[in-house]
Amino acid sequence: METIVDFAQWVLWIACAVILATWLAQLVLKTYVLIKIKQHQAELQPVLDYAQRAATGELILLTVEVDHNQYLCYNAVTKEFVCQGVDVTEIAQRFSARFPDKTVAIFNGDTTAVATLQQQFRARHENLNLQ
Repeated sequence: METIVDFAQWVLWIACAVILATWLAQLVLKTYVLIKIKQHQAELQPVLDYAQRAATGELILLTVEVDHNQYLCYNAVTKEFVCQGVDVTEIAQRFSARFPDKTVAIFNGDTTAVATLQQQFRARHENLNLQ
C-alpha cells in the first residue's frame, strides 16, 4: 500500500512540474511576442503617421517624372499636376508657394528621379544641420 501512495505522490509531483513548466513556457512566449509586437509598432509608427497625414490631406504624396531636365510632380492620389523644378530646392519652393499649409513627400515615379531627389533632400538637410 505504501508503494502505491508513494507512486501516486510521485505522479502528482511530476504532473505539477509539467503544469508549472508549461505555464512558465507560455508566460515567456507571451512576453516575447508582446515585446516583438511593440518593436514592430515602433518601426511602423512613422509610416502610419504619414498615411494618416496623407488621408487628412495635410500631406501630399508626389509622383515624379522627368522631362528635359525638369522634374514634373503630380499628386500620387489624384494625378493632378502639382509643381515642377530642376532640383529638390526649386520643387520645395514652388510647392510651398502653391500649398503653404501642406507638406510634401516624394512617393513614387521615375526611379532614377526619385533616388536623385531623395539624395538632394538628404544632402540639403545635412548642410542645414552643419550650419
